[in-house]
Amino acid sequence: MPDPRTLRLGGWALAALALAELVSVPFSISGGVYERPGVVGEPPGWLVAVVVPAFVVSGAVLVHVRPRNVIGWLLLVSGLLQVTNVAADAYGTRALTDPDGSLPWGLAGAWVASYTWFPSLMLPALVLPALYPTGRAQGRYWRWHVRIAVTGIVAAVVFVAVGGAVDDTVSFARMPWQLPGWLGYVVGIPVVVLLGAAAISVLVGTLVRVVRAVSPERQQLLWLLAVVVAMIATVFVSSRWLFALSYSLVPVAVTVGVLRYRLLGIEVVLRRTLLYVPLTLLVALVVGGLTTMLARLTPDGPLPLLLSSAVVAVLVIPVASRLRVLVDRFVRGRPADPLGVVDRVGSGLEAAHEDPVASMLEAVASATGSSYAEVDGPDGHRLAVVGQQADGTAVLPLRHAGADLGTLTIGPRPGGLRVTEPDLRMASVLAPHLAVVVRSQALTRELEHERTRVAAATSSERDRLRRDLHDGLGPSLSGIALGLEAASGALESDPAAVAPLLLRTREEAAAAVREVRRVLDGLRPGALDLHDLSGAVRDTARSLGMGASGGPTFELRAEPLPDLSPAVEEAAFRIVAESLTNVARHAGARHCAVTLARADGHLRIAVVDDGQGPNGSDRHGHGLESMRRRASDLGGSVTVGPASPRGTSVDAVLPLAGAAVSAP
Repeated sequence: MPDPRTLRLGGWALAALALAELVSVPFSISGGVYERPGVVGEPPGWLVAVVVPAFVVSGAVLVHVRPRNVIGWLLLVSGLLQVTNVAADAYGTRALTDPDGSLPWGLAGAWVASYTWFPSLMLPALVLPALYPTGRAQGRYWRWHVRIAVTGIVAAVVFVAVGGAVDDTVSFARMPWQLPGWLGYVVGIPVVVLLGAAAISVLVGTLVRVVRAVSPERQQLLWLLAVVVAMIATVFVSSRWLFALSYSLVPVAVTVGVLRYRLLGIEVVLRRTLLYVPLTLLVALVVGGLTTMLARLTPDGPLPLLLSSAVVAVLVIPVASRLRVLVDRFVRGRPADPLGVVDRVGSGLEAAHEDPVASMLEAVASATGSSYAEVDGPDGHRLAVVGQQADGTAVLPLRHAGADLGTLTIGPRPGGLRVTEPDLRMASVLAPHLAVVVRSQALTRELEHERTRVAAATSSERDRLRRDLHDGLGPSLSGIALGLEAASGALESDPAAVAPLLLRTREEAAAAVREVRRVLDGLRPGALDLHDLSGAVRDTARSLGMGASGGPTFELRAEPLPDLSPAVEEAAFRIVAESLTNVARHAGARHCAVTLARADGHLRIAVVDDGQGPNGSDRHGHGLESMRRRASDLGGSVTVGPASPRGTSVDAVLPLAGAAVSAP
């Protein structure tokens, strides 16, 4: 489809062409053309100069602002067809009656004028209401209506164009061909049926649409209907200029209804018109009828007028009150029940959904009538979206239990320029419910992530136990069994060999005990099964009395980390736990800080205290050796040194080669 700039240029080009044709009309009818022999029609009046610019300028403005809205193009085409009909008729009349016959294409002009008037009237009457105000047919019913209307209009134009009839302005104009009369019944009846069905459909369908529509579409439709009804009323007035003026207001009203309907107080005008016009008629009928009747009984005196005024005073007040309610409901539509909306949303939450956030967002969009709705997380990541991106959106925060969970963005109703105040209030009422759903889904994702992490750690620990028992403790127990069997056999054959065999068996048993202790010492810490690395470190510090009354203060600085492999996670925890134990038992520190960060593909750990310092005691013997062994097994390192201005700093670097790449 062409870009908006090309569409705008095309719209103004069509408008310029229509105005150029309009300017050519005075030249075609000058010199008393319509007074020549054979001319039976009337010359176009000045009213054409009002109607045509109203259509083409309104259409060009609408195309310029909304180039992809079909309504602007319908107005342009309708105005262009109207002026083409007038200009072709004027030129054809001049050319056909010119005494010297110097002007060509006279019959062609009369032929074009014979059928261009029909689509210029039928397009805005039968097609435009189905597309108003968005430029798109709303629903299957209106799509079928547009197909039927366009089919009927095209069929009628083709039938008239090839039927041989020409415009009757020049009495002797005839086309060189004539179709048989029976063809008019064969083709004309289906065309009449199609156009009649389209006319009934647009009338009934528009009234039903007005009743069912909600703000602001209801006000837009009522605005158009009010102008059309005013135009139809002028048909019964003998003044042609009044009809032309009201007809020229239709395209202006369409453009205003699409672009600037909120700026004119349309709703106020409609409400007051629909309220005060019936009340005025009621008062006039009551006063006139009662006065006439009572005047027969008491022809003299003010009694008839006084009684009529009293009846009006008693009757009009309740009627006006009831009529005001009906008018408000008709103009504004039935107001939404907030409790009913919340109840429907709650019922939707009770049902099972694959994506509860998207389901809840659909309920919010439906309750507010929004054409577009979106939920974004606190990091700007889109969680769910409904509809197509629109202008004039409103953004609401999503908060639950003091936590910022992201934002809710809602768009205006279809055809609206911005979100209305009632819709914004409704969205504000539903936002906390949506925040609860967003939070519950986030907790579900965290739980699933934690379950996966624990399952992976458990599997890794099971594999390590199987390997240690098979490779270490299994051979030791087998050696003990063989030693005891050999000692039992030597009791009879070589008693002197029993003692050495039992000694070796004892050494094997001691080695097996040491292996059992090694396996037990290597078991995965239980804190890592309950928490991630940060949570396990915080839990260990709390168990050592850090952060409690009388103990050193504790601070944990943890950056977002990837999913750590069980080996890296366990080694990091053991290093931090050993360092915290040394701080609690030996350092005499008042403050301890732990930092967990990722840099250059490594996990960097820092444990800093303000205690006695590394030379204050020999507290790093076996603990330091254990930490260094765990780090070196993974290809990392551990260094211990003084902190500034006092205290000890333990720095460890562990490679993340075994870590998952996706962050939680």
